[in-house]
Amino acid sequence: MASISRIRRVLAGRLDAIGGLRVSATVPGSITPPAAAILPGLGPESSTSRLAVEYDKSFRGGSHKMHFLVKLAVSAAHDESGQEVLDAYLDSEGALSVKAAVESGLEALVHEGDVVAEYAQVPGVSHYGVISWGGVEYFGADLLVEVLAR
Repeated sequence: MASISRIRRVLAGRLDAIGGLRVSATVPGSITPPAAAILPGLGPESSTSRLAVEYDKSFRGGSHKMHFLVKLAVSAAHDESGQEVLDAYLDSEGALSVKAAVESGLEALVHEGDVVAEYAQVPGVSHYGVISWGGVEYFGADLLVEVLAR
């Protein structure tokens, strides 16, 4: 099975293409917004009926479906401007679109020359609003990411 941490690094690398967004493949204790972190699984806000990893999605266990969250945070210092920035990250396309960056033309995810997943897609946003990160409140959103891994 593809390594969850390798997939997180590839997803973080795709998000690095968004100018000005501080991206981490893991969850840092504190952030400077705008920031995004990749979390394996669906998070506590998500339905427990969906599995974080679905093994053996193809014949003889050749691929596995994995779920990740991109936890996104922007400044809450100015209500209106913070929400406008967050909205731009949630657009389906454009220079700041997290969805467009993650999907990158639905190309395979490659880490150090190895294809670790067939594709990544963002089917939706599971949370939008005020979030707490390291004891500080931000405007934020959780974007669901599905990956078909080898």
